[in-house]
Amino acid sequence: MSDWEKSSTARVVPPARPRKLAKVPFVELADGRLQGVVSSGSDIERVYVSSVAAGTYAFACSTNNNRPCGGARGSFCNHIRALITEAVLQYGAGRVARYLRVEPAGGTQADAAALTAAMTGTHPPRGDGKAAAAPVFSRFLRHLAYLELPAVTAPLPELHWFPPTRASAGPQSSPAAGADRPAGSDEPLDEALAAVDAFDRALEGGLLRPGPGSVTGLGALATAVAGSPLAAPVAEAAGKASAGAAGEDHFVALAAARTALLGAVHDALTADADEITGRTREEREAAPPADSPSVNLLAAARTWLSEVARAGWRGIDHELASGAAPVVSAMLPDPALRRLATLLDGFAAELAASCPGATLERIPARRWADLWSRALLLTRPGAAGRPAAATATGRLLPLGMDLHEHATAVQAQVHAVFEPADGGPPRLVRASVSVPKPDTVVEAGVWQLLRPHLSLLTAVGEGRAMHLDAMPLTDEGDLVWDDARARAGDPADALATARVVLPAATALPTQPLDRHPVRIAEPVFLEGYDSAQDGDTLTFTVAGRTFPVDTDRIPTAGPLTPEAVANSGACVALLRWDGGFRLQPLAVETTVRRKAVALHAGAWAGGTTDKAGVRAEKAATDAMTVLRERAGRLLRK
Repeated sequence: MSDWEKSSTARVVPPARPRKLAKVPFVELADGRLQGVVSSGSDIERVYVSSVAAGTYAFACSTNNNRPCGGARGSFCNHIRALITEAVLQYGAGRVARYLRVEPAGGTQADAAALTAAMTGTHPPRGDGKAAAAPVFSRFLRHLAYLELPAVTAPLPELHWFPPTRASAGPQSSPAAGADRPAGSDEPLDEALAAVDAFDRALEGGLLRPGPGSVTGLGALATAVAGSPLAAPVAEAAGKASAGAAGEDHFVALAAARTALLGAVHDALTADADEITGRTREEREAAPPADSPSVNLLAAARTWLSEVARAGWRGIDHELASGAAPVVSAMLPDPALRRLATLLDGFAAELAASCPGATLERIPARRWADLWSRALLLTRPGAAGRPAAATATGRLLPLGMDLHEHATAVQAQVHAVFEPADGGPPRLVRASVSVPKPDTVVEAGVWQLLRPHLSLLTAVGEGRAMHLDAMPLTDEGDLVWDDARARAGDPADALATARVVLPAATALPTQPLDRHPVRIAEPVFLEGYDSAQDGDTLTFTVAGRTFPVDTDRIPTAGPLTPEAVANSGACVALLRWDGGFRLQPLAVETTVRRKAVALHAGAWAGGTTDKAGVRAEKAATDAMTVLRERAGRLLRK
């Protein structure tokens, strides 16, 4: 498999781009159609539901109460033309053209006008407006309902699989290879990763009628865990799956075996990371699981995931991909189910955007197997919850902010050093806030959703410490943030903290379910490095080792840019692993107009006076105003 196929964070769906929402508040590529909601130009209380089918270009347009559009008789009406224009703005002309299977005539460059002309030139038929309108309008209401859901400050580890949206590389690009493991170390993880890859190839074709390759992959997974307590259930599950007779419990056993192998890889890589950073890691027993949430919803999710495994990535279609939507909608309002719901929503969206699976040239095998196996284990009662085991009182010194997001969820995670009030050693901790969102809220718009729920974001933007009073703290080092237990402190420069305090900070262990290489995110401080640019790949060489710099993970809604990172002289970064170690910049010290300045990825999180930031906030505010106005009229009328 290629590097892209073996990447856990490979980009599958290019991110939505910002656009104005007043005319067309909702656009999506789903169910084999370009579809959406268009505002009426004459009546603020009226909206039109418009759609164009892929391949046939059959079109439909009617109001949300099924009154036909007078302009959509013999050809596309103005509502459909506006829908196509806004879809091109949001997704790009290439993606819209591929989805609708349309090629502009005469090799014309793809844009909204060329796509519209190519489709209307075929004299497409008029579709059933009533049949199309109801599900599209229902999805629009679901889209608006994300604004009504509460934020949570418990961490969502699954969002680490969804890095920020600066790059729109798409599936034709491969991530840059990472730095090798420390010189002289052996390679105990190769065998584990080979077994994982073999099983992932089995999932490609599905486990309903497994072929010889699938049987080989299932056997490799069973052999890899033969000396563990998982041996018997996994051997049984592999046998049943090889015969095409696996049930839900068998799929759970296979997911557990795959997760255990990647957990062993995580442990080996974490030891390497500790060697690189010189960090000490505390040892603790795993915390007991929390109370079990709604078992019926967990069972429904497990059933859908089992059907996905039977079909395989080559067998996915729109009906299968959309099967997760009712389960996700029922789960999202419950904070105890937010982890699984958020993961399922992002996973299902990637599958839907890739339909039909039979036409895919390449498949993100490791990524989708990661998301599938992780989601399946989270359906086990109590698996997702880990209660806070202690409290933290003392001073919190932020190092930087990491952003994770997919189309309908975003999480800001602040990495920091905590200095206990009792004089104990400093400790690495994290604080997070996450919230569901409509997919049209992007870039600076995410701060408006996150900011009210985590005062720490303002402290990061202002460069201040925070004083905590009995803040709940998990065994993994995650603060379950409560603004009532925090107050702003004195100025605290992140680069100074990284220079002085970070080297002495200890780290907490990772809970068993969360042990996966993609979860490795170790704060490090570097200076005096040599930077080099090879094509699109920036590297830092320090202490004789060269690390690729993952500039694609820098949020767009902030002053930190890849250019500033390339010209920097000091850097606070996260040491990550995805096919090799690499660096994710959080803050850098660079020179701007002959002056040394510090630039932070999360500098705009709490608000900004930066001109570019103000413009971005204004655009985001306009988009949020439109969505909230529509939510007020349609959800609460």
